[in-house]
Amino acid sequence: MRKFLGLLIFLSSTHTFAIEKAEGVVYCHGNTIVEYGLINPDKDGRVSDVDLTVNGKTTRYMTAYSWFGSNKPTPKNFKFAILGEKQFDPLLVFDGHLEDAKKKKCTKCN
Repeated sequence: MRKFLGLLIFLSSTHTFAIEKAEGVVYCHGNTIVEYGLINPDKDGRVSDVDLTVNGKTTRYMTAYSWFGSNKPTPKNFKFAILGEKQFDPLLVFDGHLEDAKKKKCTKCN
């Protein structure tokens, strides 16, 4: 009976977490839902890290603000890149959308 009650409490708390309202801008592409939260912004608005939430799972990643040392000009509306997630490495943040390494765009959906 104790195990059942413990499982019931776990499932109900997990369910509550899963339907928690998003705090920031949410981006969508098909069944993928992405949100990021800025960590420790400097005085110029840049951050050292972000908490990236993909389909409800949150992990902290580094950011990069240069256009990868390329000789090409920086794309219009590029803000920064989120580094380290296998699925998205890198995940590019633009004004209005995100773009993953396979050039799939996640657009605002909230």
